[in-house]
Amino acid sequence: MDILEDDAHLYIWLGADQKDDFFPLPDFMIIMREFAQLCTRSFITMRNQRGYGTQRNWMAIRQELLYYVKGEPKFNVSAVYTDIPKILRGYYKKVNEKRTENLQRSKSRSIRAGNVWVDIQQVFYRMEENVPRCYAQKPLRAIERIIETSSNEDDIVTDFFSHSGTTLIAAERLNRRCFTMDIAPIFAELTIRRLENFRATGRTGWQWNNPFYEMSDENQT
Repeated sequence: MDILEDDAHLYIWLGADQKDDFFPLPDFMIIMREFAQLCTRSFITMRNQRGYGTQRNWMAIRQELLYYVKGEPKFNVSAVYTDIPKILRGYYKKVNEKRTENLQRSKSRSIRAGNVWVDIQQVFYRMEENVPRCYAQKPLRAIERIIETSSNEDDIVTDFFSHSGTTLIAAERLNRRCFTMDIAPIFAELTIRRLENFRATGRTGWQWNNPFYEMSDENQT
């Protein structure tokens, strides 16, 4: 934790395998208690539009995000206002004997996002930002929300598990300096290619196209 600034935000996106005692989420949360310089700030859940499951269990449609802070970093609350998601419709109340729903009574077309995110589309193959075969890819909008609330322009953002390179692209779009890495060479190379492709074309991903063009079918002999 010494590499963090005295006032810093730390977000950890972690899974919970419902077939294996929810590993590794609860174990990791206990381990994090050993770092006295960190304070828990929030437990965020992002709702997927698609899920997986069987006929004998609840469909798994959630992702978990742990939020810690070191010191007293600034939280940019103005960055977390979002369009009112459709799921919030339906809270009815009588006003002057007329039945109205919550959007009709609201004076704003947006609300401040809470720690359950229902307004962000999970990445799938029809989206421009999709990186094929990166099955743990996080939505660009989610990473940009984190960066905007927890940093200012020219600040340093670090991602130790680059995977598809989403944090690097988000930082580039938001004028932050980003350091990212991945233990797997394939994802390190993919992250570099994604940034180069974004700078050359403005596209945030490849949709269903192969980022390793030299290995695509048309280039095979």
